[in-house]
Amino acid sequence: MTHTVVPALGRGIALLRVLAQANVPMTLSELSEQIGVSRSTVYSLLATLHEHGMVDKDVLHKTYRLGIGTFELGNAYLGQVSLLPAFDEVAQLLVARCGETVKLAVLDGRDVIYLGKQEGLYSVRLVARVGSRMPAHATAVGKLLLAQFDHETLRQLYQGYEFPTRTPHTVSSFAMLQERLRQAREAGYALDDEESTIGLRCVAAPIRDHSGIVAAMSIGVPNDRLDQDRMHELIGLALSHAQEISHRLGWAN
Repeated sequence: MTHTVVPALGRGIALLRVLAQANVPMTLSELSEQIGVSRSTVYSLLATLHEHGMVDKDVLHKTYRLGIGTFELGNAYLGQVSLLPAFDEVAQLLVARCGETVKLAVLDGRDVIYLGKQEGLYSVRLVARVGSRMPAHATAVGKLLLAQFDHETLRQLYQGYEFPTRTPHTVSSFAMLQERLRQAREAGYALDDEESTIGLRCVAAPIRDHSGIVAAMSIGVPNDRLDQDRMHELIGLALSHAQEISHRLGWAN
């Protein structure tokens, strides 16, 4: 069967992704530059998206942001995913045990997308928006999810990729990534040792259904609340609670 791609629809989706990642309203010129399309084309796309509630326009400042329609679609998606209810229930129990912020992520290409979060009990918490993206190589959840792939799949995925570094500790080459993934496979969990944010460490554990690994759950901790014994405790808690979610999704070990 031949699949027909609609370029205009693809450009509209690209606009929504740019607005979602920007976190601030953007001008027509900025959007045109971001997606590499003429101002007139972007204007027409924005007008269509605005008509359907996907984009809001600030007439005074001549800027655009995501509309309420995207929120409705996002909520509809979350309501259809059985992973989210299972995560929410188990993550609440985990936060009660460890007091730290717990996040849920899935892999999308070379990025991870955070689908869920339960806030920790401490006054100093991690800032992470549900729906936000991060480079997979810079996160514990990302490395854990990448570790399920073989060498050839990873080579193709990262061919020609320039690894952006968020801190001096971030993975900066394919060889370094391979080594971190080897460690994750052997351990059964992955760590973020100040690789995404200075002063923050994370441990991630796999979530499975009947088909295999489908997501990862992480616990993030500021360095001032962490020592070796505490890290061992958090690793055990992450693994056991991720396994509980997996069982609820139909995984049988």
